[in-house]
Amino acid sequence: MNDKNKIKKVRASKLIIDNKENAVELVNANNAVPHKNDVKGKYLDTLVDSNLENALLLSVAANKELEIQNEEKEQHINALIRANEKATENDKLKSAFLANMSHEIRTPLNSILGFADLLKEPGLKNEKQQKYIKVLEKSGARLLSTINDIVDISKIHSGQVKVNLSETNINKQIEKIYYFFKPEAESKGINFVYKKSLPTKKAYFLTDCEKIYTVLIHLIKNAIKYTDKGSVEFGYGGIKSASSRTQLLFFVKDTGIGVPKNRQEVIFENFVQADIQDKMALQGNGLGLSITKAYVELLEGKIWAESDEGKGAKFYFTLPYRIDLEEKLIH
Repeated sequence: MNDKNKIKKVRASKLIIDNKENAVELVNANNAVPHKNDVKGKYLDTLVDSNLENALLLSVAANKELEIQNEEKEQHINALIRANEKATENDKLKSAFLANMSHEIRTPLNSILGFADLLKEPGLKNEKQQKYIKVLEKSGARLLSTINDIVDISKIHSGQVKVNLSETNINKQIEKIYYFFKPEAESKGINFVYKKSLPTKKAYFLTDCEKIYTVLIHLIKNAIKYTDKGSVEFGYGGIKSASSRTQLLFFVKDTGIGVPKNRQEVIFENFVQADIQDKMALQGNGLGLSITKAYVELLEGKIWAESDEGKGAKFYFTLPYRIDLEEKLIH
């Protein structure tokens, strides 16, 4: 064999060896591919499961967020509806108040001007003169009462009302109020009575007598005004509160037209009367009860109403019975 053939044979042997090695590597590589594919498949499955869980969590969270947003929107809408209803009611009340105030100011003022002019008539008899003077006095008192209410409610809203505590004999104040209203009640044929529970020596306590007087004046005036027959009774009694402090419970009861159930709380608001659509609403400015509530609360008390429409009304308010003066009175 010549040299060329030997060289060819050697090369062929190397090629065979190299191809065997490459074949082994290819086989190994082919064997590794399914394993890698299995690993990749498991990893992809894990990713899919994880994404599904995340998607579910995101979906639940999104639904909760939507529910919260919907609830907030619903609350906001309800608040807007209530605000609109309140604004509408306030508009009605303001309109009624302006009508009432116009009536309350113009009516007595017209009477004053009219009867003052009548007094100028020559040769006016004394009997007519006295009659005209009484009308003037009554109209003047009504106009002054309206102005005082406006001033009082303005002071209350501006925070200018202060409590001035002083020693007060509540029995004397009750009697004073009784004799003030007695002629008016008798002129309507109403049985007008008062009750007091403390003896004179124990009727002294610390309070703001002017504010108690104002509160009782408003309540009794309303009771007589809305009672055409029957009785009006007012007074006070002692009670023990939840804090074991002694309180005085004041009351004003009448057998008049009463207060509808749906108006028994709102009547203590500004400009509100028992029925703003009723003709009786024109016989008052709607400030009296809001003033009484403000004064009672300033004196650390509470006021409320109990009534059946057509069967009369009962107004109650409590005041702390401060017996700081007891030792002074004993001595």
